[in-house]
Amino acid sequence: MIKHRETSPARLFTAFGTVLFVDPSTGELRHGGIEDSPVNAFLEAENASTDGYRRGQLIYAADGLRQTVHCSDAVCHALLASQGKAPSDAPTTLELIPLERGLLGLRAGGNFLSAIPDGRVMHRASVCSTWELFIASENWCTDSPGIALNGAWRRYKDINKGHVASHIVHPVTRMKSTRQPPARKILIYGYPKWSHGRVYYDLSRHLHDRGHLVDILDWQQNHAAYATELFPYYDFIISALDGISTLTDQYSVPFDKIIAISHHEFDIRMLIEQKGIEVFDKFANYGVVSEYVYCASMMRGVRRAPMVASLGINFDEFYADLPETLATVGYASSMSVRTFGVEWKRGELAEAAAADAGLTFKIAGSTGNQTSFHDMPAFYRSVDAIVTSSISEAAQLPVMEAAAAGRLVIGTPVGHFPLKAYQGAGIIAPIEAGKFRAFTAATLSYYKNTPKEFVKKCSSIQEAAQVFDWKYQINEWVDLIDTASKYANS
Repeated sequence: MIKHRETSPARLFTAFGTVLFVDPSTGELRHGGIEDSPVNAFLEAENASTDGYRRGQLIYAADGLRQTVHCSDAVCHALLASQGKAPSDAPTTLELIPLERGLLGLRAGGNFLSAIPDGRVMHRASVCSTWELFIASENWCTDSPGIALNGAWRRYKDINKGHVASHIVHPVTRMKSTRQPPARKILIYGYPKWSHGRVYYDLSRHLHDRGHLVDILDWQQNHAAYATELFPYYDFIISALDGISTLTDQYSVPFDKIIAISHHEFDIRMLIEQKGIEVFDKFANYGVVSEYVYCASMMRGVRRAPMVASLGINFDEFYADLPETLATVGYASSMSVRTFGVEWKRGELAEAAAADAGLTFKIAGSTGNQTSFHDMPAFYRSVDAIVTSSISEAAQLPVMEAAAAGRLVIGTPVGHFPLKAYQGAGIIAPIEAGKFRAFTAATLSYYKNTPKEFVKKCSSIQEAAQVFDWKYQINEWVDLIDTASKYANS
Protein backbone atom coordinates (compact mmCIF):
# COMPACT_ATOMS: atom_id res chain seq x y z
CA MET A 1 0.00 0.00 0.00
CA ILE A 2 1.39 3.41 -0.98
CA LYS A 3 1.25 5.99 1.79
CA HIS A 4 -0.32 9.39 1.21
CA ARG A 5 2.23 12.09 0.57
CA GLU A 6 1.39 13.78 3.89
CA THR A 7 3.00 10.87 5.72
CA SER A 8 5.57 9.77 3.16
CA PRO A 9 8.88 8.68 4.71
CA ALA A 10 11.09 11.68 5.37
CA ARG A 11 14.82 12.15 5.01
CA LEU A 12 16.46 13.98 7.91
CA PHE A 13 19.14 16.66 7.59
CA THR A 14 21.32 17.98 10.41
CA ALA A 15 22.48 21.40 11.58
CA PHE A 16 25.82 20.62 9.91
CA GLY A 17 24.23 20.42 6.46
CA THR A 18 24.56 16.63 6.42
CA VAL A 19 22.00 13.85 6.02
CA LEU A 20 21.24 10.71 8.05
CA PHE A 21 22.09 7.38 6.42
CA VAL A 22 22.82 3.80 7.42
CA ASP A 23 26.26 2.37 6.71
CA PRO A 24 25.37 -0.82 4.79
CA SER A 25 28.49 -2.64 5.99
CA THR A 26 27.84 -2.14 9.72
CA GLY A 27 24.18 -1.19 10.01
CA GLU A 28 25.17 1.93 11.99
CA LEU A 29 23.12 5.10 11.60
CA ARG A 30 25.43 7.99 10.74
CA HIS A 31 25.34 11.38 9.05
CA GLY A 32 27.45 12.58 6.15
CA GLY A 33 27.61 14.68 3.02
CA ILE A 34 24.33 14.90 1.17
CA GLU A 35 25.89 14.10 -2.19
CA ASP A 36 28.05 11.25 -0.87
CA SER A 37 25.67 9.40 1.46
CA PRO A 38 23.34 6.58 0.37
CA VAL A 39 19.62 7.37 0.35
CA ASN A 40 18.59 4.63 2.76
CA ALA A 41 17.54 6.16 6.10
CA PHE A 42 14.03 7.53 6.58
CA LEU A 43 11.66 8.64 9.30
CA GLU A 44 8.25 6.95 9.13
CA ALA A 45 5.17 8.27 10.93
CA GLU A 46 3.56 6.45 13.83
CA ASN A 47 0.49 7.39 15.86
CA ALA A 48 0.59 10.64 17.81
CA SER A 49 1.66 10.47 21.45
CA THR A 50 -0.69 11.31 24.29
CA ASP A 51 0.63 14.89 24.58
CA GLY A 52 -0.18 15.68 20.96
CA TYR A 53 3.21 15.25 19.29
CA ARG A 54 3.67 13.04 16.27
CA ARG A 55 5.79 9.94 16.67
CA GLY A 56 7.98 8.14 14.22
CA GLN A 57 10.57 5.42 13.74
CA LEU A 58 13.81 5.52 11.80
CA ILE A 59 13.87 3.01 8.98
CA TYR A 60 16.71 1.48 6.97
CA ALA A 61 15.47 0.74 3.46
CA ALA A 62 17.75 -0.66 0.75
CA ASP A 63 17.69 -3.43 -1.86
CA GLY A 64 14.09 -4.30 -1.07
CA LEU A 65 14.80 -4.64 2.66
CA ARG A 66 13.13 -2.55 5.36
CA GLN A 67 14.54 -2.64 8.88
CA THR A 68 13.78 -0.48 11.90
CA VAL A 69 16.51 1.37 13.81
CA HIS A 70 17.35 1.01 17.51
CA CYS A 71 19.11 3.87 19.31
CA SER A 72 21.20 3.60 22.45
CA ASP A 73 23.38 6.14 24.24
CA ALA A 74 26.45 5.38 22.15
CA VAL A 75 25.12 4.24 18.79
CA CYS A 76 22.06 3.84 16.59
CA HIS A 77 21.87 0.78 14.38
CA ALA A 78 19.47 -0.96 12.04
CA LEU A 79 18.03 -4.19 13.39
CA LEU A 80 19.48 -6.44 10.73
CA ALA A 81 18.41 -10.06 11.03
CA SER A 82 21.78 -11.15 9.69
CA GLN A 83 23.51 -9.49 12.64
CA GLY A 84 21.55 -11.47 15.21
CA LYS A 85 20.49 -8.53 17.38
CA ALA A 86 18.98 -9.38 20.74
CA PRO A 87 15.20 -9.13 21.20
CA SER A 88 15.81 -6.34 23.72
CA ASP A 89 17.00 -4.14 20.86
CA ALA A 90 13.50 -2.94 20.08
CA PRO A 91 13.03 -0.19 17.49
CA THR A 92 13.16 3.28 19.02
CA THR A 93 9.99 5.33 18.73
CA LEU A 94 10.77 9.03 18.62
CA GLU A 95 8.62 12.01 19.52
CA LEU A 96 8.84 14.74 16.90
CA ILE A 97 9.12 18.13 18.63
CA PRO A 98 8.43 20.92 16.09
CA LEU A 99 10.46 23.97 17.06
CA GLU A 100 10.44 26.92 14.66
CA ARG A 101 11.20 27.65 11.00
CA GLY A 102 10.93 23.95 10.12
CA LEU A 103 13.44 22.80 12.74
CA LEU A 104 12.62 19.80 14.90
CA GLY A 105 14.03 17.75 17.74
CA LEU A 106 13.69 13.96 18.06
CA ARG A 107 13.12 12.73 21.61
CA ALA A 108 12.63 9.33 23.22
CA GLY A 109 12.85 8.34 26.87
CA GLY A 110 13.78 11.88 27.89
CA ASN A 111 16.83 12.10 25.61
CA PHE A 112 17.28 13.70 22.20
CA LEU A 113 18.88 12.27 19.09
CA SER A 114 22.22 13.99 18.39
CA ALA A 115 24.33 14.34 15.26
CA ILE A 116 27.91 14.31 16.57
CA PRO A 117 30.39 16.35 14.46
CA ASP A 118 32.50 13.23 13.71
CA GLY A 119 29.58 11.58 11.88
CA ARG A 120 28.15 9.45 14.67
CA VAL A 121 24.50 9.60 15.71
CA MET A 122 23.77 9.12 19.41
CA HIS A 123 20.76 9.15 21.67
CA ARG A 124 21.97 10.60 24.95
CA ALA A 125 21.48 14.39 24.96
CA SER A 126 19.32 15.53 27.86
CA VAL A 127 18.99 19.00 26.30
CA CYS A 128 18.11 19.86 22.71
CA SER A 129 20.77 22.23 21.40
CA THR A 130 22.44 22.75 18.00
CA TRP A 131 23.59 19.15 17.50
CA GLU A 132 20.03 17.99 18.17
CA LEU A 133 18.42 20.11 15.44
CA PHE A 134 17.10 18.51 12.27
CA ILE A 135 15.07 19.51 9.23
CA ALA A 136 12.94 17.07 7.28
CA SER A 137 12.04 16.61 3.65
CA GLU A 138 8.33 16.20 4.46
CA ASN A 139 5.89 18.71 5.92
CA TRP A 140 4.20 16.30 8.32
CA CYS A 141 7.31 16.17 10.50
CA THR A 142 6.75 19.73 11.73
CA ASP A 143 2.99 20.02 11.23
CA SER A 144 2.07 18.32 14.49
CA PRO A 145 -1.39 18.50 16.07
CA GLY A 146 -2.34 19.45 19.58
CA ILE A 147 -0.14 21.47 21.91
CA ALA A 148 2.75 21.47 19.45
CA LEU A 149 0.98 24.15 17.43
CA ASN A 150 0.99 26.49 20.41
CA GLY A 151 4.77 26.56 20.75
CA ALA A 152 4.76 24.57 23.97
CA TRP A 153 8.44 23.73 23.45
CA ARG A 154 9.37 27.29 24.45
CA ARG A 155 8.39 26.41 28.01
CA TYR A 156 10.44 23.23 28.15
CA LYS A 157 13.61 23.27 30.25
CA ASP A 158 15.21 20.55 28.12
CA ILE A 159 15.34 22.74 24.99
CA ASN A 160 17.97 25.46 24.64
CA LYS A 161 15.80 28.23 23.25
CA GLY A 162 18.76 30.50 22.52
CA HIS A 163 20.58 27.92 20.41
CA VAL A 164 17.41 27.07 18.51
CA ALA A 165 16.70 30.73 17.75
CA SER A 166 20.27 31.53 16.71
CA HIS A 167 20.61 28.61 14.29
CA ILE A 168 20.15 29.62 10.67
CA VAL A 169 19.25 26.82 8.27
CA HIS A 170 21.52 27.19 5.26
CA PRO A 171 19.36 27.55 2.15
CA VAL A 172 21.49 25.00 0.28
CA THR A 173 20.61 22.38 2.89
CA ARG A 174 16.94 23.29 2.61
CA MET A 175 17.12 23.10 -1.17
CA LYS A 176 18.67 19.64 -1.03
CA SER A 177 15.95 18.51 1.35
CA THR A 178 13.53 19.13 -1.59
CA ARG A 179 10.77 20.03 0.85
CA GLN A 180 7.62 21.44 -0.77
CA PRO A 181 5.55 23.48 1.73
CA PRO A 182 1.78 24.05 1.49
CA ALA A 183 2.36 27.68 0.50
CA ARG A 184 5.39 29.41 -1.05
CA LYS A 185 9.13 28.92 -0.74
CA ILE A 186 10.69 32.28 0.11
CA LEU A 187 14.39 33.18 0.26
CA ILE A 188 15.27 36.38 2.10
CA TYR A 189 18.49 37.85 0.74
CA GLY A 190 19.82 40.20 3.39
CA TYR A 191 21.85 40.90 6.49
CA PRO A 192 21.11 38.29 9.20
CA LYS A 193 22.17 40.48 12.13
CA TRP A 194 21.20 43.74 13.85
CA SER A 195 17.75 45.19 13.08
CA HIS A 196 17.38 43.58 9.64
CA GLY A 197 18.30 40.23 11.15
CA ARG A 198 15.59 40.66 13.76
CA VAL A 199 12.98 41.37 11.09
CA TYR A 200 14.05 38.47 8.88
CA TYR A 201 14.17 36.02 11.77
CA ASP A 202 10.67 37.01 12.87
CA LEU A 203 9.33 36.78 9.32
CA SER A 204 10.81 33.31 8.94
CA ARG A 205 9.07 32.18 12.11
CA HIS A 206 5.66 33.66 11.51
CA LEU A 207 5.41 32.94 7.80
CA HIS A 208 6.40 29.32 8.42
CA ASP A 209 3.49 29.03 10.84
CA ARG A 210 1.26 30.08 7.94
CA GLY A 211 2.49 27.42 5.56
CA HIS A 212 5.40 29.20 3.91
CA LEU A 213 8.99 27.99 3.92
CA VAL A 214 11.33 30.93 4.56
CA ASP A 215 15.13 30.94 4.70
CA ILE A 216 17.77 33.65 4.99
CA LEU A 217 20.79 34.03 2.69
CA ASP A 218 23.54 36.29 4.05
CA TRP A 219 24.25 38.99 1.49
CA GLN A 220 27.75 39.53 2.89
CA GLN A 221 28.80 36.08 1.64
CA ASN A 222 29.60 35.02 -1.93
CA HIS A 223 27.12 32.44 -3.22
CA ALA A 224 28.30 32.15 -6.82
CA ALA A 225 29.27 28.47 -6.44
CA TYR A 226 25.65 27.35 -6.04
CA ALA A 227 23.56 30.35 -7.11
CA THR A 228 22.32 28.85 -10.38
CA GLU A 229 20.98 25.82 -8.50
CA LEU A 230 19.79 27.60 -5.36
CA PHE A 231 17.69 30.54 -6.55
CA PRO A 232 15.39 28.50 -8.85
CA TYR A 233 14.33 26.32 -5.89
CA TYR A 234 12.60 29.28 -4.23
CA ASP A 235 9.43 30.84 -5.58
CA PHE A 236 10.41 34.38 -4.63
CA ILE A 237 13.43 36.27 -3.32
CA ILE A 238 12.68 38.99 -0.76
CA SER A 239 15.40 41.62 -0.64
CA ALA A 240 15.97 45.11 0.67
CA LEU A 241 16.66 47.53 -2.15
CA ASP A 242 20.37 47.51 -1.24
CA GLY A 243 20.63 43.92 -2.48
CA ILE A 244 18.88 44.24 -5.83
CA SER A 245 21.96 45.03 -7.93
CA THR A 246 23.88 42.02 -6.62
CA LEU A 247 20.93 39.69 -7.16
CA THR A 248 20.36 40.76 -10.75
CA ASP A 249 23.90 41.56 -11.89
CA GLN A 250 25.98 38.93 -10.09
CA TYR A 251 23.50 36.08 -9.61
CA SER A 252 21.26 36.71 -12.65
CA VAL A 253 18.04 36.56 -10.62
CA PRO A 254 15.14 37.81 -12.79
CA PHE A 255 13.46 40.99 -11.59
CA ASP A 256 10.05 39.31 -11.69
CA LYS A 257 11.22 36.77 -9.10
CA ILE A 258 12.10 39.50 -6.59
CA ILE A 259 9.84 41.02 -3.94
CA ALA A 260 11.66 44.28 -3.25
CA ILE A 261 11.37 45.87 0.19
CA SER A 262 12.32 49.43 1.09
CA HIS A 263 13.45 49.80 4.69
CA HIS A 264 14.31 53.49 4.38
CA GLU A 265 13.92 56.46 2.05
CA PHE A 266 17.68 56.41 1.37
CA ASP A 267 17.61 52.95 -0.23
CA ILE A 268 14.99 54.17 -2.71
CA ARG A 269 17.35 56.93 -3.83
CA MET A 270 20.24 54.46 -4.08
CA LEU A 271 18.33 52.03 -6.28
CA ILE A 272 17.09 54.79 -8.58
CA GLU A 273 20.69 55.93 -9.06
CA GLN A 274 21.82 52.34 -9.74
CA LYS A 275 19.01 51.01 -11.92
CA GLY A 276 16.76 53.88 -12.90
CA ILE A 277 13.27 54.64 -11.66
CA GLU A 278 11.66 52.17 -14.09
CA VAL A 279 13.14 49.21 -12.18
CA PHE A 280 10.30 49.32 -9.65
CA ASP A 281 7.84 48.28 -12.36
CA LYS A 282 9.77 45.05 -12.99
CA PHE A 283 9.54 43.45 -9.55
CA ALA A 284 7.14 40.64 -8.66
CA ASN A 285 6.04 43.02 -5.92
CA TYR A 286 7.26 46.12 -4.16
CA GLY A 287 6.72 46.78 -0.47
CA VAL A 288 7.68 49.32 2.17
CA VAL A 289 7.85 48.88 5.93
CA SER A 290 5.77 51.92 6.93
CA GLU A 291 3.41 54.59 5.63
CA TYR A 292 6.29 57.05 5.97
CA VAL A 293 8.33 55.15 3.37
CA TYR A 294 5.24 54.81 1.17
CA CYS A 295 5.06 58.60 0.97
CA ALA A 296 8.82 58.91 0.46
CA SER A 297 8.63 56.48 -2.47
CA MET A 298 5.82 58.39 -4.15
CA MET A 299 7.59 61.71 -3.65
CA ARG A 300 10.73 60.27 -5.25
CA GLY A 301 8.70 59.82 -8.41
CA VAL A 302 8.31 56.04 -8.25
CA ARG A 303 5.14 55.44 -10.25
CA ARG A 304 4.38 52.05 -8.76
CA ALA A 305 2.53 52.44 -5.47
CA PRO A 306 4.12 50.06 -2.95
CA MET A 307 2.27 47.81 -0.53
CA VAL A 308 2.80 48.63 3.14
CA ALA A 309 4.15 45.59 5.00
CA SER A 310 4.40 46.80 8.58
CA LEU A 311 6.98 45.50 11.01
CA GLY A 312 5.98 43.88 14.26
CA ILE A 313 7.49 42.51 17.45
CA ASN A 314 6.98 39.42 19.57
CA PHE A 315 5.31 41.17 22.49
CA ASP A 316 5.70 38.27 24.93
CA GLU A 317 9.42 38.04 24.20
CA PHE A 318 10.03 41.67 25.17
CA TYR A 319 7.49 41.94 27.98
CA ALA A 320 9.12 42.74 31.33
CA ASP A 321 8.19 43.96 34.79
CA LEU A 322 7.87 47.73 34.97
CA PRO A 323 10.79 49.76 36.35
CA GLU A 324 10.05 51.55 39.62
CA THR A 325 12.33 54.55 39.12
CA LEU A 326 14.11 56.27 36.24
CA ALA A 327 17.88 55.98 36.58
CA THR A 328 19.25 54.73 33.23
CA VAL A 329 18.48 55.89 29.70
CA GLY A 330 19.06 53.37 26.93
CA TYR A 331 19.98 53.94 23.31
CA ALA A 332 19.34 50.99 20.98
CA SER A 333 20.75 52.09 17.64
CA SER A 334 23.96 53.32 16.04
CA MET A 335 25.16 56.55 17.61
CA SER A 336 26.21 57.99 14.27
CA VAL A 337 25.39 57.20 10.63
CA ARG A 338 26.16 59.51 7.72
CA THR A 339 24.44 58.89 4.38
CA PHE A 340 24.69 61.17 1.35
CA GLY A 341 26.60 63.53 3.63
CA VAL A 342 23.77 63.70 6.17
CA GLU A 343 24.25 62.69 9.83
CA TRP A 344 20.85 61.26 10.66
CA LYS A 345 21.20 59.24 13.88
CA ARG A 346 22.47 62.07 16.14
CA GLY A 347 23.08 59.81 19.10
CA GLU A 348 25.12 62.50 20.83
CA LEU A 349 21.90 64.48 21.37
CA ALA A 350 20.28 61.60 23.24
CA GLU A 351 23.41 61.19 25.36
CA ALA A 352 23.54 64.91 26.12
CA ALA A 353 19.87 65.00 27.14
CA ALA A 354 20.40 62.09 29.53
CA ALA A 355 23.42 63.85 31.04
CA ASP A 356 21.44 67.08 31.43
CA ALA A 357 18.85 65.11 33.41
CA GLY A 358 21.54 63.55 35.60
CA LEU A 359 20.90 60.03 34.30
CA THR A 360 23.17 57.19 33.24
CA PHE A 361 23.35 56.60 29.47
CA LYS A 362 23.69 53.05 28.14
CA ILE A 363 24.22 52.03 24.50
CA ALA A 364 23.09 48.63 23.20
CA GLY A 365 25.67 48.51 20.45
CA SER A 366 26.35 49.78 16.96
CA THR A 367 26.67 48.49 13.43
CA GLY A 368 30.37 47.90 14.06
CA ASN A 369 29.98 46.55 17.60
CA GLN A 370 26.72 44.70 17.62
CA THR A 371 24.59 43.24 20.35
CA SER A 372 22.77 40.15 19.11
CA PHE A 373 19.12 40.92 18.50
CA HIS A 374 18.34 37.83 20.58
CA ASP A 375 19.91 39.66 23.56
CA MET A 376 17.88 42.85 23.16
CA PRO A 377 15.10 41.85 25.60
CA ALA A 378 17.76 41.68 28.32
CA PHE A 379 19.08 45.09 27.29
CA TYR A 380 15.67 46.71 27.69
CA ARG A 381 15.32 45.15 31.13
CA SER A 382 18.64 46.79 32.08
CA VAL A 383 17.42 50.34 31.34
CA ASP A 384 14.43 52.43 32.35
CA ALA A 385 13.87 54.53 29.23
CA ILE A 386 14.74 54.54 25.53
CA VAL A 387 15.46 57.68 23.54
CA THR A 388 15.71 57.92 19.74
CA SER A 389 17.10 61.07 18.16
CA SER A 390 17.13 60.44 14.39
CA ILE A 391 16.06 62.91 11.72
CA SER A 392 15.06 60.06 9.41
CA GLU A 393 13.79 56.55 10.09
CA ALA A 394 11.28 54.16 8.59
CA ALA A 395 9.99 51.67 11.14
CA GLN A 396 12.12 51.85 14.27
CA LEU A 397 12.16 48.56 16.15
CA PRO A 398 13.55 49.99 19.44
CA VAL A 399 10.49 52.14 20.10
CA MET A 400 8.18 49.12 19.79
CA GLU A 401 10.45 46.72 21.66
CA ALA A 402 11.07 49.15 24.52
CA ALA A 403 7.35 49.90 24.74
CA ALA A 404 6.59 46.18 25.08
CA ALA A 405 9.18 46.06 27.88
CA GLY A 406 7.26 48.81 29.66
CA ARG A 407 9.99 51.43 29.35
CA LEU A 408 9.56 55.17 28.90
CA VAL A 409 9.94 55.90 25.18
CA ILE A 410 10.88 59.32 23.79
CA GLY A 411 11.61 59.89 20.11
CA THR A 412 11.59 62.29 17.19
CA PRO A 413 8.57 62.54 14.85
CA VAL A 414 10.02 60.42 12.04
CA GLY A 415 9.24 57.04 10.54
CA HIS A 416 6.32 55.27 12.15
CA PHE A 417 6.92 56.72 15.62
CA PRO A 418 4.28 59.48 15.35
CA LEU A 419 1.68 56.75 14.79
CA LYS A 420 3.04 54.61 17.62
CA ALA A 421 3.07 57.58 19.98
CA TYR A 422 -0.47 58.49 18.93
CA GLN A 423 -1.46 54.94 19.88
CA GLY A 424 -0.04 55.61 23.34
CA ALA A 425 3.38 53.99 23.10
CA GLY A 426 5.65 56.98 23.62
CA ILE A 427 6.33 60.70 23.77
CA ILE A 428 7.23 62.78 20.69
CA ALA A 429 10.15 65.17 21.01
CA PRO A 430 10.91 68.13 18.68
CA ILE A 431 13.15 67.44 15.67
CA GLU A 432 15.44 70.51 15.93
CA ALA A 433 18.64 69.67 17.78
CA GLY A 434 18.45 72.29 20.51
CA LYS A 435 14.74 71.86 21.11
CA PHE A 436 15.11 68.07 21.13
CA ARG A 437 17.81 68.19 23.78
CA ALA A 438 15.93 70.63 26.01
CA PHE A 439 12.58 68.85 25.73
CA THR A 440 14.03 65.38 26.26
CA ALA A 441 16.11 66.48 29.26
CA ALA A 442 13.09 68.17 30.84
CA THR A 443 10.85 65.15 30.23
CA LEU A 444 13.42 62.75 31.67
CA SER A 445 13.91 65.02 34.69
CA TYR A 446 10.17 65.14 35.33
CA TYR A 447 9.78 61.37 35.36
CA LYS A 448 12.99 60.96 37.34
CA ASN A 449 11.56 63.18 40.08
CA THR A 450 8.01 61.74 40.04
CA PRO A 451 8.34 57.94 40.37
CA LYS A 452 4.60 57.33 40.61
CA GLU A 453 3.95 59.20 37.37
CA PHE A 454 6.88 57.38 35.79
CA VAL A 455 5.45 53.94 36.62
CA LYS A 456 2.00 55.04 35.47
CA LYS A 457 3.38 56.25 32.14
CA CYS A 458 5.41 53.07 31.60
CA SER A 459 2.34 50.97 32.31
CA SER A 460 0.22 52.82 29.75
CA ILE A 461 3.01 52.56 27.15
CA GLN A 462 3.29 48.81 27.69
CA GLU A 463 -0.45 48.33 27.39
CA ALA A 464 -0.50 50.26 24.11
CA ALA A 465 2.35 48.15 22.72
CA GLN A 466 0.27 44.98 22.64
CA VAL A 467 -1.05 45.93 19.19
CA PHE A 468 2.50 45.90 17.81
CA ASP A 469 2.66 42.11 18.05
CA TRP A 470 3.36 40.28 14.80
CA LYS A 471 -0.03 38.59 14.91
CA TYR A 472 -1.53 41.95 13.95
CA GLN A 473 1.02 42.72 11.21
CA ILE A 474 1.96 39.42 9.56
CA ASN A 475 -1.06 39.30 7.26
CA GLU A 476 0.29 42.34 5.41
CA TRP A 477 3.36 40.24 4.53
CA VAL A 478 1.16 37.32 3.53
CA ASP A 479 -0.76 39.68 1.23
CA LEU A 480 2.53 40.96 -0.20
CA ILE A 481 3.53 37.40 -1.14
CA ASP A 482 0.07 36.42 -2.37
CA THR A 483 -0.10 39.47 -4.62
CA ALA A 484 3.30 38.60 -6.08
CA SER A 485 2.03 35.08 -6.73
CA LYS A 486 -0.97 36.42 -8.64
CA TYR A 487 1.33 38.71 -10.63
CA ALA A 488 3.61 35.78 -11.49
CA ASN A 489 0.67 33.63 -12.60
CA SER A 490 -1.00 36.34 -14.69
